[in-house]
Amino acid sequence: MKTKLLYLFCLLLSATVFSQEYIFGKVSTESGTELPSAVIINMRTDEKILTDKDGNFMIAAKTGDEIRFIKNTYERKIQMITTENFSRPLNISLEKSPYLIEEIELAFNPTGNLKKDVKSLDPPKRVVALNSSMDSYMRTSPTEPSPKLITPSAFGPKDFNAGQVDIVKAVSALVGLVSKSTSSPLTKANYAETQDFFRKIKTTMDLSFYTSQGWDEEELDRFLIYADDVYSLAKKYRKNFNVNAINADMKMAYKEYVKTRKIRPSSTPEIFKNKS
Repeated sequence: MKTKLLYLFCLLLSATVFSQEYIFGKVSTESGTELPSAVIINMRTDEKILTDKDGNFMIAAKTGDEIRFIKNTYERKIQMITTENFSRPLNISLEKSPYLIEEIELAFNPTGNLKKDVKSLDPPKRVVALNSSMDSYMRTSPTEPSPKLITPSAFGPKDFNAGQVDIVKAVSALVGLVSKSTSSPLTKANYAETQDFFRKIKTTMDLSFYTSQGWDEEELDRFLIYADDVYSLAKKYRKNFNVNAINADMKMAYKEYVKTRKIRPSSTPEIFKNKS
């Protein structure tokens, strides 16, 4: 009895398997490249298969089934099965899905350390060098004379004053040269020029007195900012770096800085003994 039931069950299973219909085909890209390991799902039976290395597939289906084709980084495609799909291969082309690059925000986060934060605000050295070279180039007179539209003397009207000196014009030109040589208007230094001026002070001048007071580089930076604010050091001396004049202004600024900050010097500076 058990043998007959097992035989009947196998017969029914075989009939069910061989009664199913299959669709065949290939999955590829828009350019015709085969897509291996693409997922194919029959939504009615929930059967899932993968394409082989050449993009070929075979899946059981019936007319009216919804078949989905899925591949990572590609747009999903849905195909409704018709009777024609059983008589010829079903070739599916998947389109590449667009993706967005995440926005990157760069923000300045102050640390509270003046020495570090000031350096982070400085423009890059290459930018400072480029701006300096461009400024120098724009201020330099051209080496080659520019062409001028003039009439040759042979074809021009006769000048009866040729060879004579115009006294009025000569005096005016002389006065203009004297005024230009004696007056050179001062301009306010920008941030990059001020930082370059501070660096030149710290690298070329003797600041041993200030360091002997126990000042570190951060305190020295505060003092230079104060002295420049009160005595306009960068404005007056960045182009004409007069060490003696700068030193004199810094001495005066030191006296006021100590009073303002209520800093008690460790000893009477030698630079002030003759003036006190």
